[in-house]
Amino acid sequence: MRRAATGEHPPSDPRRLTREPLPDYAFLPGRDPHPTSDPRGHSYGRASPAPVWCAAEDWQACYPYLRGCDLFNHGYWWEAHEAWEPLWRGCRRDSVQAHFIQGLIQAANALLKRRMVRARAVERLRRAADQHLAAVRGEVYMGLDVARWRAALDHCLRTGAREWPLLELHDL
Repeated sequence: MRRAATGEHPPSDPRRLTREPLPDYAFLPGRDPHPTSDPRGHSYGRASPAPVWCAAEDWQACYPYLRGCDLFNHGYWWEAHEAWEPLWRGCRRDSVQAHFIQGLIQAANALLKRRMVRARAVERLRRAADQHLAAVRGEVYMGLDVARWRAALDHCLRTGAREWPLLELHDL
């Protein structure tokens, strides 16, 4: 049985970007079995994916990116981080793409810490996400209007809004 995020709601029913089913639960440390290390976890026994690189301009065919966006948009923040991690590990560390992916990972972590009611961690991760996302120049990067999304994320995390900003990708 799928367990929704407690007390938080996406602003709408987000469009799915991949066909893979969503996990049975959105992992919350201290509440749920660890997804990969506990035999009851929703991803137990799955091998850790190897680093992968996708060109930013080919984002529409980049499965780890799209899967992470799906998971994020549906409130699976720990799982989104895990989906994006191989992509981040495959990037050159000083690249715009590495900063962008790291910003998304930090945003997912901030929302997870908010769910865990860890205000100081939320603020630290909000600042880290914003710093990484600020490295992206231009209006749209990998399908996302980064400046608009950064502002919405900042508002969400500063005000405690129950709805989080979706990763709405353009030209999909």
